[in-house]
Amino acid sequence: MDFLAAIEESGLATWVRESPSIFAYATVLAIHTFGLALIVGLSGAVGLRTLGFAPGVSLSALGRFFPLMWVGFWLNFASGLVLVAIDARVFLTMPTFYIKMLAIALALTTLRLLRKEVVGPEGTDDATATASAKGKLLAGALLLFWLTAVTSGRVTAYDAYIGRQTAGAVLVLGVLLLLGGQIGARVLRGGTGNERSTMSTIPSRR
Repeated sequence: MDFLAAIEESGLATWVRESPSIFAYATVLAIHTFGLALIVGLSGAVGLRTLGFAPGVSLSALGRFFPLMWVGFWLNFASGLVLVAIDARVFLTMPTFYIKMLAIALALTTLRLLRKEVVGPEGTDDATATASAKGKLLAGALLLFWLTAVTSGRVTAYDAYIGRQTAGAVLVLGVLLLLGGQIGARVLRGGTGNERSTMSTIPSRR
C-alpha cells in the first residue's frame, strides 16, 4: 500500500487528479474514450462482419482498420496508466480491474488470430463472401471478451451499486443490439432476395 500511495502522490498523478485545467483529468479521460472507441469499435465491427453482418463489405477490406485499432490501443494504454496512477490504491486492489485486464489481453490475442484467419497478415487477401467456422468462432470470442472488458471497466469506475447497475445496463444493451442487428440483417437479406427474384421474372427486351 505504501508503494501504491507513492504512485498516487507522484507529481504527474497529483497534477492530473487535482488540477482544474482542462488539459489534466478531462483530457486524459477524453483520450481514453477516443482510444476505446477506436480499438473496441473497429474490432467489434470486424467481428460482426466476420459473423455475417454487412455482407456487402469484403473481408479483405477489413485489414485497413487494423492500424487505427492499434493507434486506439496505445492511446488507451498510455491514458490508462495515468488514470490508474491517480487512484492506484483503489484500482489495483479491485478484482474487477484484473478481470478487465485479462479480458483485454484475451481480446487482443483473439484479434490477432482473427486477422490471420480471416483477413491475412497484411489485409491483402482476395475478398470472400463468408468467413470460415474458425473465423466465426474467433469473432464471437472477440465480442465476448470486449463485452467482459467494458462491463468490468464500468464496475471498476464507480461504486458498488452504480457499478452493478451500469454493468447490467451494458449487458442488456449489448444483447439487444446484437439481436436487433441480426434481425435487421435477415430482413435486409430477405428484401434483397425478393428484389432479385422479381428482377429475374421481368422479361428481357432483347
